[in-house]
Amino acid sequence: MSKSEFATFMKVGPSAVSNWAKRGLIVMGPDPDHPGREKVDAEKSAILVRATIDQTRGRPKDIERTAAAAPADEKNPIKSPTQVGASPVALSQTEQARLDDMRERTTRRRIENGRLLGQLVSVAEYERRAGEMGRMIRERTQGLVRQHAERIAAETDPRAVAALLAGEFDKLFDKIASELEAEAAAELTADITLAAVEAEIEEEDSPAT
Repeated sequence: MSKSEFATFMKVGPSAVSNWAKRGLIVMGPDPDHPGREKVDAEKSAILVRATIDQTRGRPKDIERTAAAAPADEKNPIKSPTQVGASPVALSQTEQARLDDMRERTTRRRIENGRLLGQLVSVAEYERRAGEMGRMIRERTQGLVRQHAERIAAETDPRAVAALLAGEFDKLFDKIASELEAEAAAELTADITLAAVEAEIEEEDSPAT
């Protein structure tokens, strides 16, 4: 259904749906009647909204925050519903199961996307990379000290030695950081290209329907 139809379905104004969309609570799906267009997936969107938004106030469900912002009157310590916020809308067992399934699917997609983009690696791979990086930093640090050994030995002022080493180490670490960032960017570009190629191959290999 359209966003305006979804607003009617949820008994709210169009502005509320716009706010929900900005917060990522509106799930869109393909419009079977108009290829290339999208419409609101009413079932999934309604579940997300009910689990996240206090529709009586149009705000996130956060009783503790509201209670802290509006302390009870000393003569009347019992807060009214408007002070503490409405209770969360209880989802049915079917809706809760659907919400859990949506969250699980989203988590799986994020993990898979992270793997494809090189953002997630195995523990063994992480340890290998960390070990290589540590060795590289150690070797280059030792090389820098050897490079300036004569100058350090000639200095009689400890403060001059400290200033020299601090400046040289800053330059070294800035250079290493730039190199690592460039390497990561190159790997990301390669991973994205590879993922696109694999997607094209899978699409070509998939049987026509």
